[in-house]
Formats: sequence, C-alpha cells, structure tokens
Amino acid sequence: MRRGWLILLVITMQRLVAGDSTFLLRGLSVYADNDERNLPLVLRWNVTPEGKPGTSNRITIQFDVLADEPPDLRIRFAHCNRDWKEDENLFVNDIYHNTSFILQFEVSPGGVKSYTYRYINSFPDDRDAVRFDYSGNWIFRITDKGGENVFAEGRFFVVDQITPTSVVVANEYLTTSVSPYNQIQSVRARIRLPREVDGFYYTTVDVYQNRRLYNPYRIDAWDRDPYTMVEGFNTGERLFTITNIPPGNEYRVLDLSNVTRYPNGVPVRNVDGADQLRLFWRTGPDHNGAAQRNSFTGLNGEYLEVLFRLAMTTTDYRALTRGGREIFVAGEFNFWNPGADDRLAWDEAEGYYVVKKFLRRGIYDYQYVTGTWSEETQRVERQDWLALEGNDWRTTNIYTVLVYYNDPRFGGFDRIVGIGRAESPRTLPGSN
Repeated sequence: MRRGWLILLVITMQRLVAGDSTFLLRGLSVYADNDERNLPLVLRWNVTPEGKPGTSNRITIQFDVLADEPPDLRIRFAHCNRDWKEDENLFVNDIYHNTSFILQFEVSPGGVKSYTYRYINSFPDDRDAVRFDYSGNWIFRITDKGGENVFAEGRFFVVDQITPTSVVVANEYLTTSVSPYNQIQSVRARIRLPREVDGFYYTTVDVYQNRRLYNPYRIDAWDRDPYTMVEGFNTGERLFTITNIPPGNEYRVLDLSNVTRYPNGVPVRNVDGADQLRLFWRTGPDHNGAAQRNSFTGLNGEYLEVLFRLAMTTTDYRALTRGGREIFVAGEFNFWNPGADDRLAWDEAEGYYVVKKFLRRGIYDYQYVTGTWSEETQRVERQDWLALEGNDWRTTNIYTVLVYYNDPRFGGFDRIVGIGRAESPRTLPGSN
C-alpha cells in the first residue's frame, strides 16, 4: 500500500507512464464537498440497520497533470480496517463499484506552464460507478488503466452518524515531564450507544489533531496505555479519555498570494528570512493545518519552486539529529506525512538547511519534524513534532474523534459510527 505514496513523493523528479503517455502528477488534495479546507469526511444520514447508506455529502479528489495528452487514469477505492490495512472481504469491497473509469478534467488557463490538465472529481458519483457501501477508513489510489501502477494515494473517512458523540478538550499539566513538555491537552469523548448489548463492539476511538490523518491518537479499551481510559461499561454510554496530547506550537504560515513579492518563475525565498528554531516562543495565528489554493486561478494558479530554509547552529543540528534522526518539513502539501524527499540538507550556497518543494500558489501551514526515514515502512519513524517547534497549551487545535464499531457480519469489519469535534481552549489549565 505504501508504494503509491512513495511514487507521489518523488514525482517532481521523474516522469510517470500510463499506457503510451508520460506525465507529471502534482498538487494532489482530497477534501469534503467543494471546500479544500474541509477534512475528507463523507458524513452519512439515514443509515439502514444493515449499515447501507442513505443521504450523504461527497469527497473531492483534485490533482494536476503535466502531459501532452490527458493520460488514461483510474481512481480505485478500498475499505480498510481501523489500522489502515485493506480489507480482503468481497462483501465490503465491492469490485463492481470501487473504480472510477471516467475522470473529469479541464484544460489549464493560457500561459500556465506547470500543468496542462486539472482533474476535479467528486465521489460517490452521479453515475453510481463509485459508491461507499460501508463506513470506515478508506483509501484511494490513482492508477493506470490496468491498475498495475499506482501513481498516488490518499486517505478519507466515511462516517455513519448513528452514535451521538460529544467531545471536550482541556489544558492540563503533565507532572512527569519538564517545561515545555509538561503542557498537554486532554480529550474526552462521550458516546451514547444505540444498544448496550452491542457494547462489546464499541472499544476504540481515534483522535486526530487538526489534519494529521497519518498520526492519530488511539484510545482502546484493551490497551495498557497509562494515559488513556475507557469507562462506562453496562451504562449505555462510553467515556474515552486521553490525557497526554502535546498541543505543539501554532504552525508556521507560508503565504504565496502576493504575485509582486513572489513572481512566477522565480524560486521562492521567504522575504522575512530563513526559519528559526521555536522551542520556547510562539507564533500565530494559523489555519489549523489547512491549505488555501483553489482561490488562486489563471496565471495566479501556477506552481512555484519554494525553498524551505532553516537556520541553526552546528551544535543545535547535532543535538536535533542525534541517533540518526533527520529533519523534515510537513504540511498539507504532503498530507502532514513527511517522506524521503521532504528532508532538509545543508545548502552551501544558501547558507542554511534547505529542502525544495514545487507548490501551487496559495497559503500553507507547515512545520518541521525530526525522525528517521525507514526504507522498510516507507515512512518517517520516531517522529518528534516538538523538538524544533516548541510546545504551548495556548496553541489552538481542532480535535476530531472517530468512533469505531467492529461489525460482526462477513467475518467482522470496522465501521465508523460516530464523530465528534472540539476546539482546544485558549485559557489556563483546567478550563474547558
């Protein structure tokens, strides 16, 4: 499953091949309905007792292609369990309704050089070619005609709103840690079960901070995590609690909206100078991890070569990269899931640690992360989101809680049957 994501990360370095076409794929994003700031959530109402969908909204998958002719592409969908492993159950993954064979696109505006076609498609579609019969974790893959080659992939959620869920976030101190790591946010999710007799199947929720869809916090009734708790058995309710989520810092913001400041065709260097370490100071406000790109159209929708530059001393660099760690940049442009081509390296000409990204003009939240790249798992392991950026409970975060239900039919599969959202407070610890 990770192979497609790796390809997405290196597409700026090589051309992809689909049939007789060669092309570059850029700017992949997925969001609900028509607003790119929305989380990729399909929310369903009027769900039948068997879990079949009623009315719902849609997700939109958008990307740009640079090619002489439109490549013959497909988008294939797959239902996954709560750990993002693709289900092999044919009842859950309906092969007759899991592929879009006809993708809509539009030609790029005159004068734009970085892409020739923009693909914007929403699902479930009007042709009933793609439908999501069961809620849960879903992935999509952009492939060639035969499906053998995966060019990019992403995640989204389908949610049956049948389990009322309320969420409360509080600022607290973690006495076992030192400043600033002792500042944490706790999340408590209360769900009301349709029937207590089915309570055995409601054991897990995942907590997502802002848009970090690849790094959820899990609360499970059977884990041994001292910072999570599940209460309320035999009461018709469940209270899921986690008490050690670091708020981090407000994200850095890269604003590429000013064409005079950042003209097309010129490498972007932040006019405010290189980024600095922020362990003990704050910035803000941010956009809670979202990017804004679709408001920039015509020639203002071009892609720019952006240089993320980070200034630090040799002593700081050695301390931050101890144990084989490296430094990566994360943002909505890589789904807040940094990869191999997101790592910074020393650039003698710039005089900073630098990584270059090819981004469509817009406004982006981003930050720096340390970790170790694993060829085996194709992801950054041992991620540390605080070492360069700092941690402060005054940081505002949006938390989304998804409630899993292990449906016993078809041998068992994971549905999402509830959702709750809350914003962290801007007040002193103990305030909600």
